[in-house]
Amino acid sequence: MKQLRRKGKFKRPAETRGRFNDGGRTIKKRAKEIYKRNELGHWEGDTVESGRIGHTRKSKYCFVTLAERKSRLYIAIKVPNRTSKEVTPAIIQALRDYPDDLVKTITFDRGKEFSGYEEIEKELNCKTYFCDPYCAWQKGTNENTNGLLREFYPKGMDLEEVDENELSNNIELLNNRPRKCLGYKTPNEVMNSH
Repeated sequence: MKQLRRKGKFKRPAETRGRFNDGGRTIKKRAKEIYKRNELGHWEGDTVESGRIGHTRKSKYCFVTLAERKSRLYIAIKVPNRTSKEVTPAIIQALRDYPDDLVKTITFDRGKEFSGYEEIEKELNCKTYFCDPYCAWQKGTNENTNGLLREFYPKGMDLEEVDENELSNNIELLNNRPRKCLGYKTPNEVMNSH
């Protein structure tokens, strides 16, 4: 018997971790100058999960990743699970030591792990925004750099096994990698020139 083409409309699977109110912080309200990448201090946040066996995760461990839009500076933090209880303090800790003018905005996707955005705003004195549903391309800098991180930690890998020192070294390699879009400067050079 021949297989027929799928007929009907495609429906995305529903979010199973619950919803949260983003307080109207849609990406459409973000200042238009941010798109031009003319100034430092605008970040994008995401998470990178452990691999699956069938439909179950190998472990709950994941990376919280942050990418600065202009310099392409990248930060990845290993956390035991993808809950806002773990993700919120990890983001605050990662960006706390930067001066205020280097942490102006952070753009997230609509994952439940970012529901602690108000605490992030208060602690870091910045604004947060959320991409439209299913529009990961709206924070492409982070998505692309997550792809570079996957060269070290391929899909399907259990991130619980990742050594913290090895992760730091790999992130340092990414931040010292010359980028064509930066005129062959490295993200560290662009950030440190500030």
